[in-house]
Amino acid sequence: MIRWVGSLVVTLTSLTLAAGAPPTTAVPDAVPVRVMSFNIRFGTAKDGENAWEKRKDFLVDVVSAFGPDLLGTQETLAFQRDYLAEKLPGYAVFSAGRDDGHDAGESAALFYRKDRFEKRAGGHFWLSATPDTPGSKGWDAALPRVATWVKLQDRTAPGSRPILYLNTHLDHRGTQARIESARLIREKLATLGQGCRLIVSGDFNAGEDSEPYAALFGPQTKQPSPLVDTFRHLHPTRGKEEGTFSGFQVNATNGERIDWIGASRDWGVRLAGIDRTARDGRTPSDHFPVTAVLRATEPGQKPTLRVLSYNIHHGEGVDGQLDLARIARVIREADPDLVALQEMDHQTKRTQGVDQTAVLARLTGMHGRFGQAIPLQGGGYGQAVLSRFPITAATVHPLPGSPKQEKRIALEARITMDGRELAFVTTHLDHQYPAEREQQVAELNRLFTKATHPVILAGDLNTQPASPAFATLLAAQWVDATATFGLRTIPVEKPTMQIDYVLFRPAGQYRVRKATALAEAIASDHRPVLVILEP
Repeated sequence: MIRWVGSLVVTLTSLTLAAGAPPTTAVPDAVPVRVMSFNIRFGTAKDGENAWEKRKDFLVDVVSAFGPDLLGTQETLAFQRDYLAEKLPGYAVFSAGRDDGHDAGESAALFYRKDRFEKRAGGHFWLSATPDTPGSKGWDAALPRVATWVKLQDRTAPGSRPILYLNTHLDHRGTQARIESARLIREKLATLGQGCRLIVSGDFNAGEDSEPYAALFGPQTKQPSPLVDTFRHLHPTRGKEEGTFSGFQVNATNGERIDWIGASRDWGVRLAGIDRTARDGRTPSDHFPVTAVLRATEPGQKPTLRVLSYNIHHGEGVDGQLDLARIARVIREADPDLVALQEMDHQTKRTQGVDQTAVLARLTGMHGRFGQAIPLQGGGYGQAVLSRFPITAATVHPLPGSPKQEKRIALEARITMDGRELAFVTTHLDHQYPAEREQQVAELNRLFTKATHPVILAGDLNTQPASPAFATLLAAQWVDATATFGLRTIPVEKPTMQIDYVLFRPAGQYRVRKATALAEAIASDHRPVLVILEP
């Protein structure tokens, strides 16, 4: 069983963190930063069936499935740090044992991708009145506590401001120690983080109504905190199942949210969630990891909407491998807001009975809906949508065609963005007969050209731009967002033609900023199409 909590972006304007500042929007071409905070439970604990040796591989799988660029772990003993470093070879690790500043005691270890980040500086301080003294214990704390930080330069944006990433673990008993520790971290950020974008992660052993939370995220002397709680920013209404300490109990979700990821106001929050991954009734640790996906922002840029259309060939690549995790990586790297998927299986024999929409929704952190076109091998086959925004309704519209041909549909998802409704439609038209495609296009026009709200249509239309079927779409005032960009989507290895598209209406609703066929030639037999729109 795998569940995700809190992974939807609610509005276009909520993509940024600025409060009372000039409008900022996620930089369209900036590469998102994926962040995970994970209390991994110290490895010498006598946890019986939940002992480290019995769960360590599962824990690595959970980390790998999310694929963080930055990973902060807590309660990390030296041998656990080394095991993770071995199993996650793409990461560099930086840590200090809280007892001596070397390897003794637990650490708040942090990991970062070596191919993405260059470490410019790093250090540690203890959560005490003498923060430069290794092993020092602060106020009423039961144990020494440490914060570890690095200053990183993003290799994907060499001229950008560096990132100051700090990871920590506050005391579990000392009430005053937690308050003072949060205040100390905020003070340190003001000096260590000058000129940097900030990210803070950790187990804070305190809930959202606590003084430590206010000390970190609340205003001081009428000035807002440099940090915003990424989870609460995207999910302003508190839910009943936001607890992050599980005690190894799968259903222990009603407690306090004591694990946080904070980000400075020059980040746009794309996703923020709690990973409830479990196997056979077991969890990888006694805390659920928390996650966030961030994109750098700049003042004054217009908001964008990123739309991806992808025929995934039921997850089977040209190498013959069925690999939904690979498909999910392609989607995540494109960082779309809306995804139209074609050739999706739903609990079919050939794909091991998997609900592919649910798996891709989990692996991407998005919301998903499936629409069945035909029954297949004990399940169904059709299309799906993924969305960062709430899906308020989904409708399967049958399209006309010969009874002897494969049935075709359009799957319409109603999306609420910024208080306004959008119809997001994915379709897959007939692949053999032009006359069938023209009938199907005519039905799409009938269904959507009189809509009073914006409509985005994306999919595998199995026709080229100069065809009569496509001309029928354009004659009905659909705007081809891929026009003028010279896209080619098949054959996937060396594409020579375009049959995958993103269109919209009415014409004045969006300005097309960019359209591209992504350079992915293995995961499916189509190349995905990414379009960036400005509302």
